[in-house]
Amino acid sequence: MKVVAYTGNEEVAMVYIMELSRGRLVECVEATQPPLSRAEKWVLLISTLYGCPMRCQMCDAGGDYRGKLSAEEIFAQIDFLVQTRFGDRHIPSRQFKIQLARMGEPTLNSAVLDVLEELPTRYDAPGLMPSLSTIAPANCEAFFERLLDVKQRKYAQGAFQFQFSIHTTDQEERDRLMPVKKWDFAQMAAYGEQFYQPGDRKVTLNFALTAGLPVDEQILKRYFCPDKFLIKITP
Repeated sequence: MKVVAYTGNEEVAMVYIMELSRGRLVECVEATQPPLSRAEKWVLLISTLYGCPMRCQMCDAGGDYRGKLSAEEIFAQIDFLVQTRFGDRHIPSRQFKIQLARMGEPTLNSAVLDVLEELPTRYDAPGLMPSLSTIAPANCEAFFERLLDVKQRKYAQGAFQFQFSIHTTDQEERDRLMPVKKWDFAQMAAYGEQFYQPGDRKVTLNFALTAGLPVDEQILKRYFCPDKFLIKITP
């Protein structure tokens, strides 16, 4: 592993391009969330694929897919970012968020689940909170089943953030934005109902809104209970 390039602001975010194996490159990020300090919230954004085969229109990671990262390659990114700030692997941040959402649709890589299994014992991080965002591709049911098991065993009582990337309630527009076979709202809602347990963070429905992408609150209410789901608007 070597750092090929980096840029950013130490007080806001640093972006790193890393060569992990066979000349393949990934991007990872460490960030704060001003005005919160690093002691209050520290965020890592980690790649899970070399590029992405989904070709979602709102994402620039698609179009040059070169395969899946191993668990060791995912951890190489996390280890590098952690040791840059906290050499003893003790992360004192009140919230230490690891977003498995930089490059790649995470549900296409079962190594993500292996990483989630090991994370709680790999670092001394009382504030650890993994975050996984997905467009919910079809035929990934085995991943989702195991994710549910890992979350219930390792990340109860609000220690995990799960997010569906939706972006619009118009089905034709969703298919244009995310041109792959994927779960419909009924399937997402059914899984979210299983995923959410008392004390958990609500399941997030993410919308990266642009002009011409409608959001119909009545459609959302039809499928998603406000007691278990929340809406996030991504700028």
